[in-house]
Amino acid sequence: MRRRGQFLLWVIFLALPVFSSAQNVDWLPITPQDLKINQVPGALGASAIQLYYADYIDDEAQTEFFYRRIKVLNDKGNSYADVEIVIPPEGSISGLKARTVHPDGKIIEFTGKPFQKVIVKSRGIKVLAKAFTMPEVTVGSIIEYKYKVVLPGVFLDNSWTIQHELYTVKESFRMKPFGGLLEGFEKGHQVAALSSHMPDNLKPRQKGGGYELEVQNMPAFEAEGYMPPEEDYQPQIRFFYGGRELTSPEKFWQDAGRDWNDLAERFIGNRREIAQESARVIGEETNSLLKLRRLYARAQQVRNLSYERERTQEEEKKENLKPVQNANDVLERGYGEHDDITRFFVAMARAAGFESSILRVSNRQERFFDRGLLSRRQLDAEIALVELDGQNILLDPGTRFCPFGFVRWTRTSSMALKLDKKGGSFIKVPSAGYDKAMVRRSAEMSLAADGSLKGTITARFEGGEALERRLEAVITDETGKKESLEAEARDWLPPGALVKLVSSQGWEGSDEPLVAAFAVELPAYASVAGQKLLVPTDVFQSRQMDTFKHAERKYPVYFPYAFGEADRIVIQGVPGYTAETVPTQQSSSLAYATYLNESRFDGKQLVTDRVLQVNGIFFKPESYAEIKDFFRKVQLGDEQQAVFQGGPDRARGITSPSYAGPSLH
Repeated sequence: MRRRGQFLLWVIFLALPVFSSAQNVDWLPITPQDLKINQVPGALGASAIQLYYADYIDDEAQTEFFYRRIKVLNDKGNSYADVEIVIPPEGSISGLKARTVHPDGKIIEFTGKPFQKVIVKSRGIKVLAKAFTMPEVTVGSIIEYKYKVVLPGVFLDNSWTIQHELYTVKESFRMKPFGGLLEGFEKGHQVAALSSHMPDNLKPRQKGGGYELEVQNMPAFEAEGYMPPEEDYQPQIRFFYGGRELTSPEKFWQDAGRDWNDLAERFIGNRREIAQESARVIGEETNSLLKLRRLYARAQQVRNLSYERERTQEEEKKENLKPVQNANDVLERGYGEHDDITRFFVAMARAAGFESSILRVSNRQERFFDRGLLSRRQLDAEIALVELDGQNILLDPGTRFCPFGFVRWTRTSSMALKLDKKGGSFIKVPSAGYDKAMVRRSAEMSLAADGSLKGTITARFEGGEALERRLEAVITDETGKKESLEAEARDWLPPGALVKLVSSQGWEGSDEPLVAAFAVELPAYASVAGQKLLVPTDVFQSRQMDTFKHAERKYPVYFPYAFGEADRIVIQGVPGYTAETVPTQQSSSLAYATYLNESRFDGKQLVTDRVLQVNGIFFKPESYAEIKDFFRKVQLGDEQQAVFQGGPDRARGITSPSYAGPSLH
C-alpha cells in the first residue's frame, strides 16, 4: 500500500463517530468468474491478478478502510502471500482480517500477528510497514485481506490511487468528508477533488457531500527501476479541505506562510533563559562558524522524539511526556519533536546575534513539490537558514545525526518557503554532491586453488550514507543492526556469499563515518579450468545495470541523491600460480558521472581499485541511452577477470607497472 504523510488537522468539535457501513463489510462472495480467471488480459504469463480493490475514506470516523483480493496465477505469484502494509507514522492498523481460499473452496484464516519491517525500495529509500504471510498459498489460490487505518485527526490532504502493480478487475472508492468544525475553517469548509493522470472516462461523482468512484479493468502500472516517486505518475484523485472562498496559488501560500511564521515566532520567542544557554554554549569562542557549530551540536543533544522506536501505551504513560509549547520548554525538559528542535536552534542562534530564519520544506521521498497543488501538507517540516559572512547556510538540526551544514536528501532539490511575517518567499534547497554520500570499501581476501575466496571487508559510510543507516537503526536493536548490515554486504557480493559482521562503530555520531567490518567467504568465486583459475577482479558487483535492461524508458531515471563508491580489493594469489592475463583499465565519464576500474598483479597479490561517482539525481527519458551506456560500461568493468596459471613448471609471471591508485579530475 502507498505511504502516507498527510497534514493532520485537529478537530475543534467532534460529532459522535459514525463509521461508514462500507467499512463493516464482510467478505465479498467469490463469483464463478473469479474462479475461472487464469490469465491477465493482454499480459500472458502475469503472475497474479487483483480481482477487487476498495479504498473507503471516512473523515467523520477518522479512518480509511482497504480491501484487496488477489488471485495467484503461477508460481511467481506466490510472492503475494507476503503482505506489506505501509501505515502513516501517526496512524495505527485496526480490524485486520486475512484469509486464503483454495480452488476447491477450502478456506484458511490468517491467525498470526503482523510484524514491523523495513522496506527497501531503492538507494536511500526505506519505509516501515506491517508485514505478515498469508497461509498455505498455492497457484490458483485467492488471497484477500482488509483493515482500517486509524488516525488521531482529519486528513486535510488525502487521495485514491487508481492504478496498482497488478491488473485490477474491479475497484470501489468512497470519500466521506468531516462535517463538524475544523480549526482554521470556523466559517465553514469544503472538499475539492483534483484528478491527475486519470483516463478521460473516469471521474468521481459527488454524493452526500462526498465522492464515489467505480472502476473496472484497470491495467497494471508498470513501474521502472530508479524512477521518481510513483505517486507523481500514477492515476490519482486527491482531496483537499479549504475555506469557502476561492484563492490563487500565490494567496494560498502567502496565507499558509503567515500562519506558519506566527506559530514559529511564538515558539521561538525572545527569552532570557535561551540567551543564557546560548552564551554558555559559545563560551570564549570568537570564530563565527565555530560558534554556530557549537549551537548546532547543543540542539542535537536534545532528545529527539521524532526518531525513536514506537513506545507502548504503558511506556508513554510512565514517561508522561508533555507537548512542548516553546523553546524554553525544550531547554527545560530536554526533549522535543523535529520542528521543536529546529526552532530551539534558531532561538539560540538569534540570541547569539545570527540572522536566522525558518524554512518550510517538502519531502520528495513521497512526491515532488508542486506549487500549483494547494496542499499545506506538501511543506511538512522545518529546517534552518543562517546568514554567515554573506552566505546562506542551510541546517537540519531537527533530524537526528544530521551533520552540520547538511540537509537530509528527502528535503533537498526542491522549493522551500522561507518564512516571514508577510508570508515568506520560495527558495531552492540544493542537493549535495557525491562526496557527501560516500561508501568506501576495502577487501582483503585470499584465493584458494579450488576457486574459493575468504577474507575481510571493511566498509566506511560517510555523510548521507551514514545518516540513512543511523536513522534506520533507531527503530531496531543490536540484532537488527547486525542483520541489516549483513544483508547489505551480501547484496554487494556474488550469490552464495557467506557474511558475518565482526564489528561496527559510529552509530551515535554525525560527522564521523559509520564503520563496519565483515568476515566473508565466497565458496565458488573463481572458475577452475584445468590448471587455470579465472578470477573476477572485483568482488563488488554493480547492481544498477539490472535497471537498464530495456531498450527504451517511459519515466525519468532518478537517484534519490548523488553518491560515490571508492573500493580497493586485494586478493592474495595461490602459491604456485602466476598471472597469465590481467584486465586493462576500464573507464567512462559523463558530465555528471565518472567510473574507473584498474587492476595490477605484483607477483603475490591482485589489487583492484574502483571508483564510481554519480553527481546528478534526475535524468529525463531522452537521456536514457546515455546513462544506460555508462552503466553498461560500469558492469563490463566490474565483471572483468584475471587468468592465473598453475603448475610446478610455471616460473614466469606477468605483472603490471607500479600503481598508486586511480586519479580523477
